[in-house]
Amino acid sequence: MKQGRKLIAIMVVLLVSLGIQSSSAWAKGGSPAKVVKDFGRAYFMLDPSMTSYLSEGALINENEEGTVDLYLEARAAEAKNLGYKTSYLQLLPIGIKTKVLNMDDSSAKIQFNAMTIRSINPLFRIVGFIFGLIEENEVEDIITLVKEDGEWKIGPGAFDMPG
Repeated sequence: MKQGRKLIAIMVVLLVSLGIQSSSAWAKGGSPAKVVKDFGRAYFMLDPSMTSYLSEGALINENEEGTVDLYLEARAAEAKNLGYKTSYLQLLPIGIKTKVLNMDDSSAKIQFNAMTIRSINPLFRIVGFIFGLIEENEVEDIITLVKEDGEWKIGPGAFDMPG
């Protein structure tokens, strides 16, 4: 009898994990809101992987220069002028909320709202909150997306990307 209960417990765990796995795989489908959230995280954390979320029109400006490279170089220069490493300027977006404003088969407009805080060691962050040293910034923007090759991509002009 004990063996039967163990078998049932194992089967339940396997079925639940299979359900979770399949639902997370379905969620990775690339909805416009998810693309905006993922791009927002990469953008504020100064992650070069943000390139994969940008459309062809947003990758290169009118001078044939890469917009991501220009943005990351500008942030690195800003950090150097302040006397910090580039990682100091990384901002952690928390409480990201998106709202679909307009959507059709080939384009979408998504409202992006988030709070950003300096991306530092979590222990320092707790101490900073206790003593009121952590600065929170509210970010609001409307992001335009276009569909390229069946995938949603961020259009030109997102946040303050160089155009």
